[in-house]
Amino acid sequence: MLIIGVDYHPSDQYIAFADTETGECGERRLNHSAGEAEKFYRELRSRAASVRVGMEGEESQMTIR
Repeated sequence: MLIIGVDYHPSDQYIAFADTETGECGERRLNHSAGEAEKFYRELRSRAASVRVGMEGEESQMTIR
């Protein structure tokens, strides 16, 4: 399973991720206007792996399953 934590901002988002199967982990900044965030999440769809994303926003928090 790929676990992703997201700190969302209007112009970009900062993510931290951990893959429980491979042990890979890291952090990235994804720019919205350059299409980096959209590309990142579209690539996840093609991986056929289970993904859990937790998002933090300015004044609210939510978890998407």
